[in-house]
Parts: sequence; structure tokens; C-alpha cells
Amino acid sequence: MQSTTFPRDDLRRFIQQIVRSSGFLESVQRPHEHAGIRLSVSETFALGELVEAGALSQQELAARLGLEKSTVSRLAAGMVDRGWLSRERDPDDRRLYRLQLTAAGQDVADRVGTELSEHHGRLLARLSPDERHALGVGLGALVRELDAGHGGYGGHDHHDGTDH
Repeated sequence: MQSTTFPRDDLRRFIQQIVRSSGFLESVQRPHEHAGIRLSVSETFALGELVEAGALSQQELAARLGLEKSTVSRLAAGMVDRGWLSRERDPDDRRLYRLQLTAAGQDVADRVGTELSEHHGRLLARLSPDERHALGVGLGALVRELDAGHGGYGGHDHHDGTDH
């Protein structure tokens, strides 16, 4: 067996299995279907953020999604073209665009959200109460560390403070 510095640990294996089993890599590379609607992963996440917040600036949406402002600008433009978003100048700060779901966008979000909620419910229903609790604790801790910049895969700072 060749020597490698590529991680051979449970975290890498779990993340890879989750990504593979969920079809996430395929859905990132091309639009997928939820509730009979073809949409990208970014569109799906943006719908969720806008449902939760009501209205966001493009900068706020970029921060919530962890995407570059230019990427969110293109994402928003595409969702406006699909009739899902209104994109208007913020009256308090004309440099900003405010994004809000249209009635059609709210309908899409409701349909996609219902399907995702049902799917998550089916997944979690198969876990014991102890497993659901452990999953919540473990994933919460992992997200905390990722948010702190201690474990991203994009060349972010790692626990020792160096860039890799």
C-alpha cells in the first residue's frame, strides 16, 4: 500500500458516505428535482434562507450561503428570471438589493420544503431517540468547528492556525 497524507479517518469516510448516499455531488453538478421542480442546490438553499428571513440583501444571502457576492448576484438574477424572487434596491441604502420571494417563489419553497421535510422525517424516524440525540450533538459540534474556520475543505484555517 502506498504511503499518503490523504486522511484515512472516520470523519472523511462519513462525509464521503453522506455525500455519495445523498447524491449531493450529482446535484451540485446539475439541477435536480424536488416536488416536480428542477432546481440547483444553491437555489434550494436560497429558498430556505428567504423563507426563514422574509427578505435579505444579496450580501446577507451570500453570507448565509457561504458564497461570493458575484455568485449570489447570478443566482438571484436566475431566480428573478424564473419568477421566484423580486430584486429591488433597498430604499434605505441604494447600493444594496433586497431579495424577497414572490408568490410563485413562495409556492416553490412550500412544495420543495414539504418534500424535504417528509424526506428528513423518514430518515430520522429510522433512528433511535439516542441516535437522533447523538446526531444532533455531533453535527452541531462539527458545524461549530466549521463555522469557526477549523475544518473547511477549501484551504481554510485548520486547528493549528496554518493554511493548508
